[in-house]
Amino acid sequence: MGTPFFFILGRPRSGTTLLKTLFDAHPNVKIPPELPIFLPLYQRFKHVKYWDRDQILSFVDHVFQPNVFNKRKLENLKIDRELFTADLLTMAGQCTIQDLLIKLNEHAFSIFPKQDIRLVGDKNPVYSVYMKRLIRIFPKAWFICIIRDYRDNYISMKNLQEVKMEAPVLTLQVARWVYVTKLFLSCQNRDPDRFYLIRYEDLVEKPEESLRELCAFLSIPYVSEVFDFHKKKDELVKIFPDPVVAKIHKSLMEPVNMGRMDLWKNQLTDLEVKIADQIAGRTADKMGYKRLSTRFSPAVFFKALPMTVYGKILFRLMQWGSFLPYKSSRWIALNLPKLARFYGRFSEKSAATNQENR
Repeated sequence: MGTPFFFILGRPRSGTTLLKTLFDAHPNVKIPPELPIFLPLYQRFKHVKYWDRDQILSFVDHVFQPNVFNKRKLENLKIDRELFTADLLTMAGQCTIQDLLIKLNEHAFSIFPKQDIRLVGDKNPVYSVYMKRLIRIFPKAWFICIIRDYRDNYISMKNLQEVKMEAPVLTLQVARWVYVTKLFLSCQNRDPDRFYLIRYEDLVEKPEESLRELCAFLSIPYVSEVFDFHKKKDELVKIFPDPVVAKIHKSLMEPVNMGRMDLWKNQLTDLEVKIADQIAGRTADKMGYKRLSTRFSPAVFFKALPMTVYGKILFRLMQWGSFLPYKSSRWIALNLPKLARFYGRFSEKSAATNQENR
């Protein structure tokens, strides 16, 4: 029963927020700020076969329970609990957990005016690792996967290292880029009707053409006014005054532009480019990114090997962890800030070492 649904996936700092903003500016689409809440809630309620009043109220209680998820982000969704609950209760006896999760996003706040909501979306870069599971949980959903040049992706991550988003280690970041890009390509090859792969560079170079194709893919009308999203800057800052959020998404205060392309040409050393190109390998070629260095170097291979293996193991652990019982998933979510602090200390040492070696 539910409104048609889609996911926006991609590595952090790849243009997922730009895509999210363009779609949320559409009068017929609702897509909330990031909050990776779906998988934990699915784990908790996946065995419910019949959603009566008590089960629905239990679901609502878990959504709003303090500190179950990142409370600050939950508040960013600005969901009216009373209206949300009333809407879900009208679905009692004839809904699924998927319907309730979609309704959660449909009730999220948006600074953009809405008309008839024909499509609901979800944008969480971390979900890229769980794509195969999302395909099974949401068998009718569409997936838009965005890829950015692996060298610029690394630089963007590195420039935000004080936010402690991920460890800005070149070998690790490019290895993760390869892993996720291969996953996207594999899923698109198996089911091209549900998967749309777009490059960040194509989106900013040809925004109108790209958005027309994306709207056609999602079966919604193209609306050119979505490109005026930056005119909501003052309202956005007033509603979400967090300086960290402003720093991460400051480019969204400006019109779509190509100012964040090819940063690597001036900000990476020749050695860093060589390392990145070798790790990206043929995956970069498949995505149309020209490598300056295509010759294999055993020294680069062994230099990249530890972080490549670490990245794959961590992603596997994350995937397996999504099947953990609800309480265990909750514990992991609440302790992620500790991992972020570890990343921060590690990246600071890594940056200092790199500086000494230059």
